[in-house]
Order: sequence, then structure tokens, then C-alpha cells
Amino acid sequence: MSISSLLVEEKKAMLFVEEARKKAEEILKEAKAEADKILKEVSDEEKIKEILERYEEELRREAEKIVERYRREVERIKSVPDELLEEVSDMIVREVIDHKFRGG
Repeated sequence: MSISSLLVEEKKAMLFVEEARKKAEEILKEAKAEADKILKEVSDEEKIKEILERYEEELRREAEKIVERYRREVERIKSVPDELLEEVSDMIVREVIDHKFRGG
């Protein structure tokens, strides 16, 4: 092999190496972009999950407050003597009947 053909082969090899380097850089760039995208999606998913967990806990606390409020209200109603409830019920019935007969 002559020197000139060795130089041509070396030039071809250098061009091949340069092309391979460019392709490798492009592949790495695309892989990094894809990895960044996946990380962002995972990060967003984790943030959403965290927000949902906080919201769920807030709703649970609010629900417990509502249940407790209704429980107290039920206890209060249960503590009203039956005679008083019957008296109030009779008053309501009389008011409705009076209203009906007065043309209301």
C-alpha cells in the first residue's frame, strides 16, 4: 500500500469516526431529552399524588367534623322529651290546618 492510499484510508476512517461521533452525540441528546421528559412526568405525577393525598386528608378531616356535628345534633334531638316533641308536632299540624283553611 502506498502512502497516498494510506492517507486516503486514514481520511475515510477520520470521516467515519466524525460521523459516528455526531450520531452518538445526537443519540445522547435525544436520550437526555427523553429522560428529562420522563423525569418531569414522574415529578408531575408525584406532585399530583402529593396534592391528592393532602386534599384527601383535608376531606377526611372535614367529613369527621360533619359526622361529629350531626352526632351531637342527633344526641341533642334525642335528649328532647317526647312530650315536648309531641306538643311541637301538634302546634305545627294546627298551623298548617289554620293556614289551609284561611285560604293560604
